[in-house]
Amino acid sequence: MRRPAPQTLDDIRHPGPQAQDRLPHALCHATKIEFWVLAGEPLLEALGRWADDAGFSSAVLNLSGVNLAAFDYVMPDRAVDDRHAAWYSDTHSSKGTQLEEAVAILGWRDGTWFAHVHAYWQENDAWHLGHLLPETLMISDDADISGHGLVGARFEASLDLETEFTLFRVKSDRNAMSGKTANALITTLAPFTDLHKATAELGKHLPGSGYSVLGLGSLAGARFEDGPPMRGLISEILLQNGAGRPNNGKLSLPLRTVDLNKDLFQGRAKPGKCPTLVTNELLLVSKD
Repeated sequence: MRRPAPQTLDDIRHPGPQAQDRLPHALCHATKIEFWVLAGEPLLEALGRWADDAGFSSAVLNLSGVNLAAFDYVMPDRAVDDRHAAWYSDTHSSKGTQLEEAVAILGWRDGTWFAHVHAYWQENDAWHLGHLLPETLMISDDADISGHGLVGARFEASLDLETEFTLFRVKSDRNAMSGKTANALITTLAPFTDLHKATAELGKHLPGSGYSVLGLGSLAGARFEDGPPMRGLISEILLQNGAGRPNNGKLSLPLRTVDLNKDLFQGRAKPGKCPTLVTNELLLVSKD
């Protein structure tokens, strides 16, 4: 039995004590990368092997254009207990498709590689956005994958006391940078932290005035600069290509999102109007 959907932000209650740091982040070095994975390979296995061979501790990857065999996914939904503010839908299955847009956060869980993947795709004459279950993902055609490999910090899953979800958390290891300069940072935003305002604040820690932003997460409703608002307060998002701040320019965060009613939205996040629901996992990379 699922709980009623929240109608206002005051209806969203996370069970644990609020984390003191609402913008947890770690500086690191990001390297722009591109590599091939072969048809028939389990995606998570292929990504982990690539990261091991390349010596990266984490990565944020663009899976747009990748063709997948049949896979499973879930969508945002109401909580199933009185502890969590939200939960996942029942598991859905795809017969396989090409991902129109997709972001993967590659990190660690229980001592092994794990990936958090949000994707947008068309199937059966309808568009979908969901949280793909990484252990079900298989490449159906050779694929060219791009993104950024990281050293000096990583995403590592652990229990988050505030939300009681197992989430990627930021772990720093500056000693692993081996003399490389910090040109990037990773962050996992705390609940109710505004996506746009938080990104702008974190960008001040990077060299130069411009940076790109990659990532995914969840919002408790959203308003956009250039589209109708998302009023559903349980959602999942992915940032689109071009998110970031040009040198001496204005921060723009184009994103796609799906709410608990399966309604899709798209637009540039409006400052102060895009509160985080559970977390947002982001990589900011300096343009200098």
